[in-house]
Amino acid sequence: MKFIGEDTGKLFVRCVLGILLTIKGVMFFVDGARSLMAISKFLSIVGVNFWPLWVGRVVAVIRLLFGITFLLGAFFKTSAFLLGSALLFDAACGYYLGINDYVLCLMLASVMYGFIFIGAGQYSVQK
Repeated sequence: MKFIGEDTGKLFVRCVLGILLTIKGVMFFVDGARSLMAISKFLSIVGVNFWPLWVGRVVAVIRLLFGITFLLGAFFKTSAFLLGSALLFDAACGYYLGINDYVLCLMLASVMYGFIFIGAGQYSVQK
């Protein structure tokens, strides 16, 4: 069996993570007030009491738009950085609100920051 190559592996991981993070961004908009209120609750715990719904929408837009660009490989390093930052924000929310998925968010954030260094691979829009 022939070794397919690391670029195919990067494409596979990009597709899986890009699709999942895009779906999670869409779910912020579909779920609406419940998700945004959880974010505003976290922001009030850490002392940020201005524009909590606006911050929640920014996180949702980052997830949606940059999930798509991460999937395609366009603006790749910027996408990986912003998605990693959004995942760190989610990890902090999960930790302070007692939701147990914060470890998964930390792992995904480390994968995103790792992609900054290894690049998108051959099969991407951005060469």
